[in-house]
Amino acid sequence: MQVILAGRLIDGTGAAVQRDRALYVEDGKIQGIGPAGDTPSDAEVIDLSGLAVLPGLIDCHVHLVFSHTDNPLRDVLAEDDQQLLLRGVASARQALGTGITTVRDLGGRGGVTFRLRDAIERELIAGPRIFAAGSPITITGGHCNFLGLEADDEAAVRTAARRELKSGATCLKIMATGGRMTPGTNVGIAQYSVAEIRAVVDEARRAHVTLAAHAIGTAGIRNATAAGVNTIEHCSWLGPTAVVEFDESVAIQMAEQGTAAVPTLVPVKQAMAATGGKVSEGLREHIALRAEILRCLRRMAALGVPIVAGTDAGVAWTPFNSLPGELESLVSEVGFTPMQAIQAATGSAARTLGLDGVLGALVPGRTADLIAVDGDPSIRIDDIRSVRMVVKGGKIVVENAVVLDP
Repeated sequence: MQVILAGRLIDGTGAAVQRDRALYVEDGKIQGIGPAGDTPSDAEVIDLSGLAVLPGLIDCHVHLVFSHTDNPLRDVLAEDDQQLLLRGVASARQALGTGITTVRDLGGRGGVTFRLRDAIERELIAGPRIFAAGSPITITGGHCNFLGLEADDEAAVRTAARRELKSGATCLKIMATGGRMTPGTNVGIAQYSVAEIRAVVDEARRAHVTLAAHAIGTAGIRNATAAGVNTIEHCSWLGPTAVVEFDESVAIQMAEQGTAAVPTLVPVKQAMAATGGKVSEGLREHIALRAEILRCLRRMAALGVPIVAGTDAGVAWTPFNSLPGELESLVSEVGFTPMQAIQAATGSAARTLGLDGVLGALVPGRTADLIAVDGDPSIRIDDIRSVRMVVKGGKIVVENAVVLDP
């Protein structure tokens, strides 16, 4: 048995911080929690009594094989699958060192991300637990068509979903609108009808996996919500032209059915910082509308729409250690408390991904994924950057801020 001593315990449920607690871990799961004190003589003690301990973080939106350079599209088109896999190895390691013990990968090429996931599960390499969509489903010539899974009607999208599931997908993704990374697509125009998206919803439910919909524009958000997807990625409420078209009735429907938004706020901030504001025209338009988009997010939160943390890591200027910046944006720009931001990357994220009862909280019965940081991120969210130790499934995988090889 392991006994993990926590100076301050933030359990991921939203409960108040507990002080001087002991977590009892066996076979990678939390068996009990009690006051720090006498421990069994044969127990392995991990003393984190001078640190804040919280659940391992969950990044709900990453692209592990994307380069996060100034032009990831150029790189993914130029590199073969072996090169992409090597990128993924480095990306996974960087994420783990940040305290991220679980990621949902929402777009790679072929089966590269599946092989990366399997290598981590076999403990050949270090990295977070991966739930992988494989190639996202898109229309011919649509957003991310270069990842290789184009489908243009109900029968075709259903077949595409089944093929990805057969290949090893543990979640699915559909491109409900265009995207900025793909020339010739419009972020405000719907790529799929409600019926077409619903066909993929049916396949996801049949396989007991979640479905994410990329939807920057209002038309795609509306169709994806009506179809019953689990999460709306980006959720910026843009029209076909550079205007915000918030539809409160759709936001209310999202709240009622538990459809979560993953706003991916950090890439724009990091692109601005990296380039000194010299960004593409499309991104400049988005930046000009950011205040309105943030008002929409605040209204969604007030209506009860679940908002969970995802970074879109891998896109331009967004490396795989960006989740703390996303949580800081939820606090400074959306109005979350630090504790609410922590929940967005722990308990709420696990619930959204269908992992409630398995991950996301430090309570008996959950997998022993946890991080230890200096300070108190429940008061100062930026303290979440000071990771000292990461435990994944009861095993120390980061110690003294160094990622350990399996």
